Amino acid sequence: MNEPTTSPPETGDAETGGQPFLTHEKSLTQKIAKGSEAGDILDQQILMLGIQLVTQLNALIKTARIHGRTNAALDKPVEGMLTLIKTLAHSAAVVLRLQNDFLFIGDQHLKVNAQQMAVFSSVIDSLNAWKVGGISFSNEVESKDIRGFAHVFVTGDPASRTLQDLRKELEGHGVKGIELEDPKFLNPAGVKQQKAVAKNSYMSAAGAVGHLTQQAREGGAVGFKQAKRAIQNIVDLLTQDPATLLGLTTLRCHDEYTHNHSVNVALLSMALGNRAGYSKVELADLGLAALFHDVGKCAISLDVLNKPGEFTKEEWQTMRTHPTEGVLTLITLRGIHHVPDRMAAASFEHHMNYDFSGYPKLAVEWKQSVASRIVTIADCYDAMTSSRVYRREPMTPSKVLQFMFSKSGQSFDPVLLKLFVNCVGIVPIGSLVLLDTNELAVVVRPAQDKDNAERPVVRMVADSDGNPVEDGPEMDLAQKTDDGEYRVSIVQLVDNAAYQFDTSRYFV
Repeated sequence: MNEPTTSPPETGDAETGGQPFLTHEKSLTQKIAKGSEAGDILDQQILMLGIQLVTQLNALIKTARIHGRTNAALDKPVEGMLTLIKTLAHSAAVVLRLQNDFLFIGDQHLKVNAQQMAVFSSVIDSLNAWKVGGISFSNEVESKDIRGFAHVFVTGDPASRTLQDLRKELEGHGVKGIELEDPKFLNPAGVKQQKAVAKNSYMSAAGAVGHLTQQAREGGAVGFKQAKRAIQNIVDLLTQDPATLLGLTTLRCHDEYTHNHSVNVALLSMALGNRAGYSKVELADLGLAALFHDVGKCAISLDVLNKPGEFTKEEWQTMRTHPTEGVLTLITLRGIHHVPDRMAAASFEHHMNYDFSGYPKLAVEWKQSVASRIVTIADCYDAMTSSRVYRREPMTPSKVLQFMFSKSGQSFDPVLLKLFVNCVGIVPIGSLVLLDTNELAVVVRPAQDKDNAERPVVRMVADSDGNPVEDGPEMDLAQKTDDGEYRVSIVQLVDNAAYQFDTSRYFV
């Protein structure tokens, strides 16, 4: 990261993650013009300041829960937030937004490392409890306003009060310069357009896999331009609406299993990488590596790949050569000096398993890459939830997750597996569920509140009499009545395959 063009920073401390406060007498956007060569520096500054703002907000909330609004213990987090707000603020307010369980400063997604994840999760949980979609700070805000906000925020009970109640209390305490935003939802036209863009990107990536596979089998020249463009579009969409993209992985077609599976593994891998704090560049590299993790199957006879039935022992031995064949294929196609490290690792290592109980077996000490451990999880999840040439009936997503958890620490990296469940949900996206109203619904987004992980957002697809419902409403199963009871609950998960029910129609 470039050195900041600001006045000398103050010393950071443990409460702020050891990060200094960056200050300046004028706002950063006044200092650095958009579109200039310094634009990248500006974006880096804003993201760094946004992370510090989240960290200070977390410290403020934690301290306010222990001490009163006038206590001197609040001085440091209050002044820290005030400094950051004044530095970031310009003609518009500083807005910290929450969308799809990710935090944004304005429109920029705040990426975090493993050390910062606990702080961000704490702030996200606090905002979700009140159903706050964002907090807007004007450059007119003062210390007393921040203290008042903290006092009201931590003393109120979100279980018995609404966001509107919280706003009224802030007004009653004379808090100015701080506004609370409603949760952000796309309008129907925006949702439709975003789904169309996502589907086009999906199909483009699948086409790239098909083209490369055919060229590799014929020994022709292979280029990755189409694949790179498709992956970059997916990266951009992923930061805006991960649920829509993950929903596309429910597309099931056993005749196009290889192509669909490769794209699904790329989507799932990038979603997991996004949760793990990968940058956009890293996500694109990971996505491309995941897209071609099975490129070694080009070296295997189509008679074996497309065999409708169980493989013989010899055929399984042949299938298990595809990780090694993948690296050899990439080197043949691209040259040994032009094969990206992540791509080679994903191809070679994605069946090794976390404890190296898989294949290929090595006689030397080996360190598995993080990228390949991510691809291993995505590969297994999609393979087991898909209909394949030699296994027509898929397993339900929830059963697959149960199986994968039983192999945590053996086949799968336990930390990455937990992050993966956060991506797809305990009741995974695409699951068909029966509600206590006797209605059928499809899970379209994971639960916002991790304490209610079994209460996702669903879309109703059939009424209580079993009649299909077109454009059914979405329901957040975490919503409660005025009496504190959940409005609707899941009675049981329904096996999509058993009912021949294709949930993918609700994501395309």
